[in-house]
Amino acid sequence: MVGQTVQGQQTGGYTPVFGDKVRTVVYILALLASVIGLGLMAFGHPDIGGFVSTAAGIIAAGFGVTYNPVRLAGK
Repeated sequence: MVGQTVQGQQTGGYTPVFGDKVRTVVYILALLASVIGLGLMAFGHPDIGGFVSTAAGIIAAGFGVTYNPVRLAGK
C-alpha cells in the first residue's frame, strides 16, 4: 500500500516531497528541453544540444527519485 492514493490522500507511510502538479510541470519542461536539445544536436550546435538534453534528463530523474517507492524497499 505504500505510495497508493485514495481520493488524493496517501494511504501508506510515504509522502512525496513534491506535489503532483510540480512533478508534472517539471516532466513537461524536461521533455520540451530534451526535444529542443535534440533539435540543436541535429541541426545546429551538437555540444549545446547534448548539454541541454543531459541537463533535462538529470533534472527530471532527480524529481522522479524523490517520490519513487522503490527507494523505500530497504526500510
